[in-house]
Amino acid sequence: MLNEFRHECQPHWDIEKIRRCCPEPPHHHPEPPCNPDCCYDTWNWELKDVNLQLKVVTKELTDTQKHLEVLTTRYKRLKGWREELMDANELVTQICFQLQLIEGQLGTICENTCFTVKAVKTLYCMIREFYYTIDLLQQKYDRIMNCIKCLNLPSLTTTQGIGQMLSNYGTALTTVIQTRTALVTLLMQVVEGSIQLYEQICDECGYQRLIHDCLEGLHCGIPCIKEDRHHDEHHPPIPIPIPNPPAPVGSPDTPGVFCLAPMLTFPICNDQYTLLITRLFDEEEKEVRLFTEEVNKLSKRQQALLAVQASLQKALKEVTPASATTTTTA
Repeated sequence: MLNEFRHECQPHWDIEKIRRCCPEPPHHHPEPPCNPDCCYDTWNWELKDVNLQLKVVTKELTDTQKHLEVLTTRYKRLKGWREELMDANELVTQICFQLQLIEGQLGTICENTCFTVKAVKTLYCMIREFYYTIDLLQQKYDRIMNCIKCLNLPSLTTTQGIGQMLSNYGTALTTVIQTRTALVTLLMQVVEGSIQLYEQICDECGYQRLIHDCLEGLHCGIPCIKEDRHHDEHHPPIPIPIPNPPAPVGSPDTPGVFCLAPMLTFPICNDQYTLLITRLFDEEEKEVRLFTEEVNKLSKRQQALLAVQASLQKALKEVTPASATTTTTA
């Protein structure tokens, strides 16, 4: 669907200017109603004026474009550095979130570790009691076997009947006793590992303390300062101090240490250097917007003057006195 928009516009002609350009001759004068030299001189003067204006506008446009190019380069650098700072701050926020999850999980693990240590100790006591019982059974078995040997009855032998059953029982008992050394060694390792796990997780100097120190060092939970980025003239922004340059190497403040500046603090979004970069970025953005508007304005002015210049040059070409004389002579 094609829509056609129309607007009736009636131009306002400067009648007085037209009369000054081509005045009407007196009734008794035999010359033609318009002298070609009159329009030629006026348009020539207007062309010189347009050329002068065009020269000034072109110079202003060139200077403004150069200034805008410098501002744009600086604006892109500030924007890139600010984005890197904000990305770093976002990474720190994610690290804080993960550390808080770990801290919460460590509480549950610590509680389970306490039950694990208790269970391992109970298991140790049960196994120790089991082997105490085995030792008592071994003593009873030895006494029974000694009694059988002392009776010296032909019917009681270790190869048949109840003697054979007792012999098989003794062999099984010996096999169980032989497992004690390896099993108790493994059990002691389990006990030691459970106690170390409890100390590393639940102790005041363990992993919980480490995670707590990391959370405090990163200043997790502190929100970013919401600064008003749109200030007016009546309420100017509070100036942000520029970080001090690093002290020279070997000075009393930093003896023998290479210093880097700026040294960012956490949270990064509230650091003085980050706030300074944000302020400079906002000011540079405003300057770029103003100079862009100025360049557009001067470009439109230049195009308008070029159009007027072309029109005057074409008109002068048509009414040049030399060409008009040649045409009349021919």
